[in-house]
Amino acid sequence: MSEDFLNSLRPGQISEALFETLPDIFFFYKDAQSRFMGGTQSFARMMGASSIANMIGKTDHDFAADFLADAFYKDDQKVISTGKPMLSKIELVPSADGSLDWLHTSKVPLFDQNGVVVGLAGVARLIPDNDAVYAAHPEMRAIVQFVRTDYRKKISVVDMAKVGGISISTQERLFRKTFKLTPSMYLRRTRLNTACMMLRDTDVDLAKIATSCGLGDQTNMTRAFRKELKITPQKYRLRFSQEK
Repeated sequence: MSEDFLNSLRPGQISEALFETLPDIFFFYKDAQSRFMGGTQSFARMMGASSIANMIGKTDHDFAADFLADAFYKDDQKVISTGKPMLSKIELVPSADGSLDWLHTSKVPLFDQNGVVVGLAGVARLIPDNDAVYAAHPEMRAIVQFVRTDYRKKISVVDMAKVGGISISTQERLFRKTFKLTPSMYLRRTRLNTACMMLRDTDVDLAKIATSCGLGDQTNMTRAFRKELKITPQKYRLRFSQEK
């Protein structure tokens, strides 16, 4: 009886509509090739898309820098290949303003009638100030907010530590323990994420992108791209222009 009822409903009325009412919660689902098949409008906005409809058939690589998209794809395929969920992973995701957000993300496999995994569904939740992640070390939240607000300016890991009121060595240890990366990597990736977005979506010249993203100049931006993405900014832009 319940199956007949569910089959009679227009798609999107239960999961998407329900998740849309929850603040700071994002819902999405993908096929076995990690292509987006649906989700909430809030998720689309977070990823920088105008609507979820414009994401259908595309992958994370169309909306996020490779160092983010590669990690998302790896997690997707592990869930799909093993048929086991991935629960409450802390990860960086792009935000609409060009910075990076820390989210708790969970992914569960989706099975067809024959028990074959055909995709996955995911839920991501913004980590609030009172979350357990920051409970023991609230100074980390202050540092994260500082980077989100001021990464376009000339700031350093020293400035980050001062905002948190902790030593550079303590900051290094806490970042590695909490987020599995260093403070300098977090700052650099935040800047690179914005640079990637501008390279994909605008015609602004490389020098101006480097300056506006806090990467200093074009030479430093190219060096950062080679380190994190194994590609130059120009080739990154060309890759997306060829797909349009």
